[in-house]
Amino acid sequence: MQLFQRRRWIHPDRVDEGLDAFVRQLAWIDAHTGLSMAGWRADGLDAEPAAEPGAILATTIYDYHVWFLGEVARLQTLVGYPPVNDVTEALTVGTDAFERWDPPAGLAGGWSLGDASFLQGTGMGDVAPDGPVWGNVEGAEGLVAWFPSGDQPVATGERTRMERWLRIH
Repeated sequence: MQLFQRRRWIHPDRVDEGLDAFVRQLAWIDAHTGLSMAGWRADGLDAEPAAEPGAILATTIYDYHVWFLGEVARLQTLVGYPPVNDVTEALTVGTDAFERWDPPAGLAGGWSLGDASFLQGTGMGDVAPDGPVWGNVEGAEGLVAWFPSGDQPVATGERTRMERWLRIH
């Protein structure tokens, strides 16, 4: 299993329009490919605001990276995709960030990020809390992620990024 995440930022003056376009884009991808994308909006944490206004995240979980690459390549050839993608792209700023994660050993089958929301911590391996961590295989060498739930501590610090994501698609 691998987890793929694509982080984008909607232009601060066009957040509502950008969220609508993002959701339409993911719905189009879901209808025309096997990628099964989920869409998320950053909500920050109670103690700290969201990292960026209009931060959005697209995720998908899959078993075979070669299959994933094939679906992405096929998506790029579909005639209807460029207009859908162009609308969303016109409403975003900055450079998209891509991260691909390998799961911790022994992760139970059927794992998912959550139905309505999830927490994600990200940092270098030496700052991760005790417990299962996901290893980065694309995005940044040495980076790990963890997904606290229940009564697990939420580690924060200079070298970590802790975010709450709310599902919008």
